[in-house]
Amino acid sequence: MRAAVLKAPKFIELDRTYPEPPMGPGDLKLQVDYTGICGSDLHVFTGDPPMMKLPAVLGHEFSARVVEVGPEARGFELGDRAVGLIYPSCGRCEYCFQGDFTLCDLRAVNISARNGSFAEYISVPARQLFLVPQGTPADEAAMIEPVSVAVHAIRRSRLSVGERVVVFGGGPLGLLIMKLAQLGGADRVVLVEPVAGRRNLAQKYGADLALDPTEEIHGQIMDATDGRGADVIFEVAGNGRAFGAASKLVRKQGRMVVVAVYEGRDVPYSPNRFVGDEIDLLHSFWANAVDFRRAVNLVASRKLDVRPLITGRVGLDQMQAAMDGLVADRGAQSKILVACS
Repeated sequence: MRAAVLKAPKFIELDRTYPEPPMGPGDLKLQVDYTGICGSDLHVFTGDPPMMKLPAVLGHEFSARVVEVGPEARGFELGDRAVGLIYPSCGRCEYCFQGDFTLCDLRAVNISARNGSFAEYISVPARQLFLVPQGTPADEAAMIEPVSVAVHAIRRSRLSVGERVVVFGGGPLGLLIMKLAQLGGADRVVLVEPVAGRRNLAQKYGADLALDPTEEIHGQIMDATDGRGADVIFEVAGNGRAFGAASKLVRKQGRMVVVAVYEGRDVPYSPNRFVGDEIDLLHSFWANAVDFRRAVNLVASRKLDVRPLITGRVGLDQMQAAMDGLVADRGAQSKILVACS
């Protein structure tokens, strides 16, 4: 099969004879339609030293069609469209039983056990997959995985109707959290993002206010929250400056949800502020089965319209150029989809 293989940091090569993934008895073999390029893919692509064993096939934001059903797999038939969590889980631990596959006790062992979805075919345990309703466009279905991550963050935040929300980071995930907060009844949602192109997209996507953190934002956010600060802040930028600014803008007894991955960077955490003002510091990692099911319904119904976030499409043979372009100017694109079949 064809696969885009990361051979070394910042070097992807199209392999036309990459071995097809092995099938377990409870697996489905899927032919991948589209895979989105995630920020985590970029982190691995640019990692030097490498963040994982290379060569490797990345990709996990997929939409695909069932082409083979393992003898113990249930719930799917040939031709069904599916999305889900690509990395295998043990299926036996407490977290797997409750649908928290990303918290599986064996996730560190299994995360590189199979190829990712920048390939023609993947094999995935059926228990980690979710049926996509007929009529859902394949490119929009590829957005279900990042939507599930945003759904999980919103659920972790305990967002209530009428609350004021600030999102730090205007990449695809930040924009999805922003939109879901609005759908969840937030009274006002402010997005903070240094890249002008992302701020412009945020405004088109419905942000009540899109601010540049290189300018003065404290007063504007205080004005937007009646002088109290945000009820809920989502930190999706993944840098110390954003964390520090966010921690000063959350109100007393508010919640701050860290969704970003920091990769060992210095973060100015001040426990006294969180303790003295009774601020809940929460964390949100990936998504579980509940989040995926809700994301499927939101995208399939277009109650959450993901089309404005899809700003580019490339083939597997264009992966190197696409990744280079994202590294050079991440504000030029929001979500790039890779056509894999």
